[in-house]
Amino acid sequence: MLHINSNEETVAASPEKVYQVLTQFMHQDLSRIPGLTNFEPLSDGCKFSVQDQISCQLTLTEQVPYSRVAYKAETDKPVSAEVAFDIVPAGEGSQLKGHADIQVPFFLQGMVKGAIDKFMGTAMQYLKTAIENS
Repeated sequence: MLHINSNEETVAASPEKVYQVLTQFMHQDLSRIPGLTNFEPLSDGCKFSVQDQISCQLTLTEQVPYSRVAYKAETDKPVSAEVAFDIVPAGEGSQLKGHADIQVPFFLQGMVKGAIDKFMGTAMQYLKTAIENS
């Protein structure tokens, strides 16, 4: 298993607003995130392609009001992931940190770690902007 932690992001929004956006964002068109295409909303999540190489289905799996939101990502490759976002009050805003546990064959971990780190950083910036502009 490959474990990835994002950088902590300071978000100019209350924990309540951060939580609301994180539980609803997958019903919006995620194709604005660089590298994501073929977005399709589902009743309990969404489907999309990453870099036109991997098809992914994202499902909401955990909701702890105003403190944690988690998802399961299943792909058409021998890769799956559990991604969680922790929300912590910080003054008039919030701190947001992402974590991913990725099931990927051991021999591929070194090859995909850099790309996943980069994607996690891009996703965090997208979420921060989406939260602050909603």
